[in-house]
Amino acid sequence: MAFTTPLFVSLISLAVLLSGCTQADAEYGFHVRDIQLSPGYQNILARYDQDISLSREAVRALENGVSLTILLDVELRDAVTLTLLADHRLKYQVRFLPLNQVYQLEGPQAGSIQSFPRLRHVLNELAHINVNFSTGPLAPGPYEFRSRIRLDNADLPAPMHLPAMFSADWKHDSNWSTWPFKIGT
Repeated sequence: MAFTTPLFVSLISLAVLLSGCTQADAEYGFHVRDIQLSPGYQNILARYDQDISLSREAVRALENGVSLTILLDVELRDAVTLTLLADHRLKYQVRFLPLNQVYQLEGPQAGSIQSFPRLRHVLNELAHINVNFSTGPLAPGPYEFRSRIRLDNADLPAPMHLPAMFSADWKHDSNWSTWPFKIGT
């Protein structure tokens, strides 16, 4: 019994130490802080306020020529029945051009490419985006606007798929955020 107590204490101490290390290192990821919704005629304008930060591993891959794809998933549901009424996936691509020392952000619209001198400017642009979401005609009543933002690991080069699947350094995805709103008469 005397042997198990020190062993147990050592294992608990190691677990606490390791959990502290992972929390300190995990200062990256995506989080939707706020969405301001403006329902219009057959559309909704959503103004996003997000926390967007990349892990050191993702930044290193980007600086070595790997483009990163960030997906913004958007859903509109009836708040009473939870029926999915519309959904969209918007794709943003971040790349680094080493010859020019420029970062590029390609938006979901064809030909919308912006250049930035620093990665933090790209991430700030992604943190404050406006999305015009087509809904079709909506009857008066309560609705839910759901959204999440995530790094598309499937779009990485093939040799990186397995490490990205199992490494915590490639887990950036936000949780689904739900924003209720009403359409009046």
